[in-house]
Amino acid sequence: MKKDLIATLRDLTRLHAPPGFEQPVVRHLRNLLTPLADEVYVDAMGNLFALRRGRAEHPRFMISAHSDEIGGVVKSILPGGFLRIDRLGGIVDSLILGRKLWVNGHLGVVGVKAGHLQSAEERGRVLPMDALYVDVGASSADEVARMGITIGSPWVWLSELEAMTNPDRLVGKAIDNRISCAVLVQVFEALRGVELDGTLIGLVAVQEEVGLRGAKVAAEHAAPDYAVVVDTFLSGDTPDVDYYREMPTRIGAGPALLLANTGHIGQAGVNRLLEEAAGRAGVTLQHATIIGKSNTDAATIHLAREGIPTGGLGICRRYSHSPVEVLDINDAVASVKVLVEMAQVMGSALDTIRSVWA
Repeated sequence: MKKDLIATLRDLTRLHAPPGFEQPVVRHLRNLLTPLADEVYVDAMGNLFALRRGRAEHPRFMISAHSDEIGGVVKSILPGGFLRIDRLGGIVDSLILGRKLWVNGHLGVVGVKAGHLQSAEERGRVLPMDALYVDVGASSADEVARMGITIGSPWVWLSELEAMTNPDRLVGKAIDNRISCAVLVQVFEALRGVELDGTLIGLVAVQEEVGLRGAKVAAEHAAPDYAVVVDTFLSGDTPDVDYYREMPTRIGAGPALLLANTGHIGQAGVNRLLEEAAGRAGVTLQHATIIGKSNTDAATIHLAREGIPTGGLGICRRYSHSPVEVLDINDAVASVKVLVEMAQVMGSALDTIRSVWA
């Protein structure tokens, strides 16, 4: 399973898909999920649905991951062939200067004034994105146009997935949230041939990084009885984070049960199902909250229709929203085990969910 997860993650992170431009990732995941599901389709917005039908239609259990990565679009093209850019998602200005970019199929770099020419004040300043420019190797706006780069063309960081000295530790861009997409594929693979007591819905939602947009539409359509959103989550195990005051989670210590974040409080019954599934799988869950600083698609899914009981499972990674996110693949393996166990008790799940109000 570990090798399969790494291979799928590597393939997914090689694809470039900022919000609104998720087609390559959705297409690839559709191809992976089609032989594992009874039905696979894409809605008008680009959300991908994979359904496994069991003995009965209900309960309907949805596992959700999002397909987009942070990036942006071209804002303007200067006469000399340089580009100005806008962001799509939570990019920190200090992380972009001097980086390689993929710009609509072409290599670009975020330009930086030569250090020899910078004043002392300039050397200590973080430039905002609207002061930055991108060099794609062109000498004129006409040359940029011939490259197929126009206003609105997408861009993302270039940063290949690589293994560190510890081969279980992987670093690269778009680990948020391609690792959860890889987990979803592996859950369907693990359940191949297993008869379920309800309907399993795999959702790959678009445009999470710009306001949880795809999941809102998808949850209304899919109408699950309950759901678990799988996303990456913050790790508090680096020297610049106070582990106990800010974030008591670490990579390699198991998935995080997301008890509460800015827009969602985990439904107690779904939390219980996750805890019990982890126990049966021999997986330790970390417990986490983050209020006022972070959201996942759970924030919009649980408000859909008449209300959908929803829980959150987080795969911890360091250096979030950077081109060098780091995770431990064993946390993804553990997440697959938990979700597989959870899917196999669908028949009694609604009793557990409802029991919290009894």
